[in-house]
Amino acid sequence: MVERTGHGRTCLPEQTPPLQYLSEKYASQNTPFDAMPNPTYVAWDIETCPRPSEEFSEAHRERHEKESRRRVETSADPTEEDRSKAASLHPMLGWICCISAVAGDLENGHREPHSWTAGRQEEEEGLLREFWSDVQAMEGHPSSIRWVTFFGKQFDVPFLSARSVRHGIQSTSEGLLNTHKYRNGSHLDLANVWQAPWYSLADLCDHLGVESPKGSFDGSDVEPAVRDGRIDEVRDYCERDVVATFRCAEELVPFL
Repeated sequence: MVERTGHGRTCLPEQTPPLQYLSEKYASQNTPFDAMPNPTYVAWDIETCPRPSEEFSEAHRERHEKESRRRVETSADPTEEDRSKAASLHPMLGWICCISAVAGDLENGHREPHSWTAGRQEEEEGLLREFWSDVQAMEGHPSSIRWVTFFGKQFDVPFLSARSVRHGIQSTSEGLLNTHKYRNGSHLDLANVWQAPWYSLADLCDHLGVESPKGSFDGSDVEPAVRDGRIDEVRDYCERDVVATFRCAEELVPFL
């Protein structure tokens, strides 16, 4: 069963179903996007898990070995942790266990974050179908939405697209899938703001004076938590990241 949740730590009241309020917000408006004083920003993020290696085809076993060895800086053999992480980061070797999103405008803050979660790999298809169905609710006014990610153009979008195709699911938003590095109209990736040495979301939060999403739970804890049935911890972790991403956008967008 796919779980859809809202988790409260925001300044605007919750509205459900997830994301549908965005389409309702502009359903009776014919105002051009450029004339709208408060366009809607939607920050989103995914969490992933490795597929069982026994499911891999010969080609995928070879890919898994290559990806695992890329993670090892010495000549030592990859550890099980290396192999698990390598699979989690590759869309043909891993699967999506959580997508979180939070929406709002930059003057009035954000609403409740929402999550689509799957506690087992078999539930991934249902998660993706529900997510794209909710996104489709906004497509009547696509120019009023600006998607925001951190490293999304290089990781989240390709992973989401590949896993959706794997299940025969059609995406419902071209703007969300925009991966052009310097075209930020529909999708702003905060990891591309500066051509500087690589920086993390926590680094960006610290730089902008935004509360960091870092806590005792981190990315390495996702797979064990899902395996142990603690999908709520994964959801909370992902939602902290999207809230932090939204708040960084609040600080950065006025300068872009």
